[in-house]
Amino acid sequence: MTSTSYKHGGDIDHVSRQFGVAAGDILDFSANVNPMGLPARAAQRLAREAGEARRLLNYPAPESPELKDALSLLLGVGKECIVIGAGADALIDAAIRSVKPQRCLIPVPAFSEYERACQACDCPTQSIPLSAGFLLSMDDVRRAVPGDLVILNNPHNPTGACIDRGEMLDRIAMIRSCGASVLVDEAFIDYAPAAAITCDAAKGDGVIAIRSLTKFFGCPGLRVGYAVAAPVTARRLLAQLPAWPVTTLAVSALAEALQDGDYARDTLQRNEHARVLLSAALGDLGCFVFPAAANFLLLRLPEDSSAIIVRDRLVQEHRILVRECESFEGLQAGRYLRVAVRSVSDNARLIEALTNVLGGSSCRQRTV
Repeated sequence: MTSTSYKHGGDIDHVSRQFGVAAGDILDFSANVNPMGLPARAAQRLAREAGEARRLLNYPAPESPELKDALSLLLGVGKECIVIGAGADALIDAAIRSVKPQRCLIPVPAFSEYERACQACDCPTQSIPLSAGFLLSMDDVRRAVPGDLVILNNPHNPTGACIDRGEMLDRIAMIRSCGASVLVDEAFIDYAPAAAITCDAAKGDGVIAIRSLTKFFGCPGLRVGYAVAAPVTARRLLAQLPAWPVTTLAVSALAEALQDGDYARDTLQRNEHARVLLSAALGDLGCFVFPAAANFLLLRLPEDSSAIIVRDRLVQEHRILVRECESFEGLQAGRYLRVAVRSVSDNARLIEALTNVLGGSSCRQRTV
C-alpha cells in the first residue's frame, strides 16, 4: 500500500478508507484536541438548544454578542477589540487579507495554513528557518521591513516550544519598530496562559492575536476561534469575514464552556501530568522528545526509522493514528512524528504499540 503524507492531523475518515479500518476503532493522536471533550454543561446546552426549532429557524447574531461578552469579561479587553470567526484558520485567512502585506515572513517549521492563506491572496512568503530549540531569535525578527507581515506562533506548532510573554512582547516591539505588522497565532496558549499576549494585542495598531476555542474545549467540529486587536485593526479584520461567520449552536456552547473554570483547571493539571509521563516513556524508547508546553509532543525517531512506515504500522496493527511531519518545512523528512497528549491510559496504549513497532525491522528506512 502506498502511504500518504497529510497536511493536517485528525482526518480519521480518510485514514479509515485508506487502510480499511473502521473509523470508530482508531485512537487519534494526530490531532491536538483536549481528550476530555466538551465540558458537560456546554454539551448539555448544545443538546438542549439543538432541539429547539426556533434556534435553527433564525439566523445567528452576526457578531456573536454572548460569546463576545464572555471573552471581554475573561480577557479584560473591550468588545470592540474582539472578532469571532469559524476557527483559528478562518481568522488567519481574514487577518492576512486585512493587512494586505507586501510580503509575509514565516518562521519554519510552521502550520501549513499560513503559507496557503498567503498564496490565496497572492502574497509572497519568505521562510525563516528556526535555530536549535525552534525559537525565533531577535536577529531573525530584524529581517522585517515596512509592508511585511511576520507570523509568530506560541506555543510553537509542531514542537510545542513556548517563550514567555516578555520575550514575545520584545519580538513584537522589534517587528513593529521596523514598520511591519504582526500576527500571533496563540491557538494552544490556553495550555501556557502566563505566556499569552492576547490582551496586549488590543493596545496598539498592527498586532493581531488569534486563539482557538475548540481545541482546548475538545470540540473542533464546532469551529470557533477569536482574534484580539486594537479597534481599528479589528474592524479591518471583521470586514473580511462573512456576515454570519459562526453558527448559533456553536457560539452558545462555547460561551457556556468559558464559564466552566473547574474544567479549565482540571485540563491543565491532567495535561501536565500526562505530558511528563508520555515524554519520559517516549525517551525510554530511544526517541528524542522536544520540550513542550502544550498538549502535544514532537519526537525525532531513532536512527534508520521511517516516520511514514511507523505511522502506517501503528494504524494497520494497532489502530492508532499519529502525525507524521512530512509537510512541515524545515524538518528532516522521515525522522519526525508529532503525537497529541491524551489520557494516561491512552498514552500507555501508544507506548505499548510504539514499543512493538520500533522493535521491528520493518520500521526502518527503505534503501535503494
